[in-house]
Amino acid sequence: MLWEPEDVVRVLDPSEQRFVRHATFTGRSVTVRGELDPVALGAAFAALQRAFPILVCRIVEDAEENGILLRPGHIEPVGAWVSFGDPDEVRIPAESLSPRAQLGYLDVVLAEEDRARVTLFVHHSVADAGHCVELFARLWGYYTDHVETGSIAAGPREYPESAESLLARRGVVRGPRSGLEGVTRPLVVADAVGVVQSSQPASPALARPARVQLDPAETARVLELARTRAVSVNGLVTAAVLRAFAAVYGVDQVGCVYPVDLRRRLDPPVAAAAGTNVSGLAAFTTTEFDDVVTLARRIGTALHDDLATGVIEQSVLHFPDFFGPTRVHSTAGHIALTNTGTVPTFRAPDGLILDDYEIVYLSAHPRPSTGASAAVTFLVYTYLGRLTLARLGGGPRAVELLSAAADELTWDAADHEAASA
Repeated sequence: MLWEPEDVVRVLDPSEQRFVRHATFTGRSVTVRGELDPVALGAAFAALQRAFPILVCRIVEDAEENGILLRPGHIEPVGAWVSFGDPDEVRIPAESLSPRAQLGYLDVVLAEEDRARVTLFVHHSVADAGHCVELFARLWGYYTDHVETGSIAAGPREYPESAESLLARRGVVRGPRSGLEGVTRPLVVADAVGVVQSSQPASPALARPARVQLDPAETARVLELARTRAVSVNGLVTAAVLRAFAAVYGVDQVGCVYPVDLRRRLDPPVAAAAGTNVSGLAAFTTTEFDDVVTLARRIGTALHDDLATGVIEQSVLHFPDFFGPTRVHSTAGHIALTNTGTVPTFRAPDGLILDDYEIVYLSAHPRPSTGASAAVTFLVYTYLGRLTLARLGGGPRAVELLSAAADELTWDAADHEAASA
């Protein structure tokens, strides 16, 4: 046995288990201009670890490869890693990054001419997008406090709960529909790699999505288009991605799956850092591609209906059917799209500029997946007034996807502006 019973916090729930097999860490990274104080940043990270003790917990796996969350015990926390290098690169840290040691790491790369890169890696089992952004914002807040006052006030918080636990306490039980029926297909042998037979983990792997960024003027036009046409930005972006995918790959039917943060939709609402992965999955499939606005409106209507009927929450309770060794359905071949919305401007001392932000993923010990494989994955976020579209996977033709999706957004926004003039 690798732990004592008193060390166990709990066995992870299915919404969290799906990130255990690969030891998936999600990273939030910024480039920094100005004089960065690495000692103050190390103190800020230590404060973050005290305030959010989930970061210094560990995950181990039992014989069935179930992830078990453990308290840190008397293990000394791993502090911030600081070294010199190229801040334009997001790297795999040279030091060992393992969920068996702790679940949050900070990598700081310093360079000459007052440039740096700071990347916070957090295990995806214990933090989704909303949680990670909250942690990153707290880190920079603590850093600013230390630089400006020499002290940091940070009291410890409770461990975050799973979506399943939060739903159960609100009386939500599993029903007959998952909400993913429109993108579900029969489970075939090719989908079942790794389900029956375990494999040895591979070396750590970093995924840095390719990106295209709209400039502030283009981003503002997209926001104005959404406002004047009474559609959501998420609907517009999703519609643009679906139209681009259909055009690039020459298909007449496209399905997509995207997470929906449930925190503000639960009663009572859930704070950003009070839950681990508090997102349901929404699904949308279409054979009609219309124009961007019309398609965005249909996407928004479908989401509204699924939220109103509670189907989005139901997807979480059906996760065992879609992820992991007991799954019976597949959504392989769908488009996965995660829109984390507007990223807040992080606090920073005078003279320090956090001038770029991106999302990366690191698999500490990747193994063949037991979950559905997306045809391509898109990430969407807005930082400092710039809308970013990012892509992972998609095969040889995927290099065309980002520019095609951006063209869908910017052409329609510009066209609408000209027509309204």
